Amino acid sequence: MSIMTFPSFDSSEFRSKCLSANTALFQGGAKNWPAIEKWDLNYFEKICPDIPVVTKVFSESKIDVKSVLMGEYVKIIKDFKEKEGEDTDKVAPYCHDVPIFLLAKELLEDIGNFPKDVMPDWYAQDWSRFAQFFISAKNSVTPLHFDTLLTHNLFFQIKGKKVFTIIRPEDGKYCYRKKWRWFEVDPENPDYEKFPDFKNVKVEQVEVNSGDIFYMPPGTIHHVRSLEDSISFNVDFHTLGSVLRAFSSVFKGMPKENHYYNYQSFKALLLKPKNDRLFNKYKPYLNYIS
Repeated sequence: MSIMTFPSFDSSEFRSKCLSANTALFQGGAKNWPAIEKWDLNYFEKICPDIPVVTKVFSESKIDVKSVLMGEYVKIIKDFKEKEGEDTDKVAPYCHDVPIFLLAKELLEDIGNFPKDVMPDWYAQDWSRFAQFFISAKNSVTPLHFDTLLTHNLFFQIKGKKVFTIIRPEDGKYCYRKKWRWFEVDPENPDYEKFPDFKNVKVEQVEVNSGDIFYMPPGTIHHVRSLEDSISFNVDFHTLGSVLRAFSSVFKGMPKENHYYNYQSFKALLLKPKNDRLFNKYKPYLNYIS
């Protein structure tokens, strides 16, 4: 595995060289979107202060989850930044997995030419309802994991810079998995005495900057650190091939809730519905914590 890099985003190139096969960075693929200039904490505080968002604080033993309003979250982060350095043990809450365009449709006006043509029809016909949104302070971390439904992940970095540490799925057996999709190893600072098998893992890193588009195939194991205060969103989507492969994970510990959401995706991919019936069954996944 190696991470491919492209100077721009081209849909036909994406389908032929990346989809299902290769992790890839498309530099500046979204650089001309209005969101690149407009989106920051003050903007969200003004445009959508009353939408509910989910915050997470990750630790070795658990994920602390809290629901707040966007306006409250902005104040929390501003206060954290004012006191930065006073308490080195304190971690800023991470605004994580928020279906932002369902909650604040006006933000869609800030999105430019979205590459929906790389997705199957069910996703492409209304791609924005599948988007999940993130705000993170500098040094926020999402620990090593893979995406829970084994979907394709198309990621859009709007503000700031993140570094993705990438491990191929077949090396997961060396990463000391816990529960379904999380791993015990910190790939940035591995403890080889505690986790000796991790020496067998090939680790790659890629920096994703403002205006970049980043793609990870299903099952890609990744650790994410915000190198700067960051704003981003992604769209998880299935193809028939990926959802059929995901069904086999019933024998590998995938939670039953995941099978439910994958089954809704499978039906939608086959039927290509134009109504909201199947999406309403799938929608809870957008806030699903696993």
